[in-house]
Amino acid sequence: MAERKLSQVAQWDHEFVWHPFTQMQDWLAQEPVVIERGEGVYLIDENGKQYYDGVSSLWVNIHGHNHPTLNRALKEQVDK
Repeated sequence: MAERKLSQVAQWDHEFVWHPFTQMQDWLAQEPVVIERGEGVYLIDENGKQYYDGVSSLWVNIHGHNHPTLNRALKEQVDK
């Protein structure tokens, strides 16, 4: 089977990111899932595949689900 070229983000993931609670030797043998964006309760990877965001409770209070009101508030804050 031909090896697929990893995206730049996937390469950086393998080179620079430590994933807690993960056996890194196993992680490096796999192609990472690179999430490109969120829409509602879905995460969408760089290939367009949708994933239900089942662990959003860990992050939604910080990042939201691409909600326009939160995005606008974040952009306004960055400019201050």
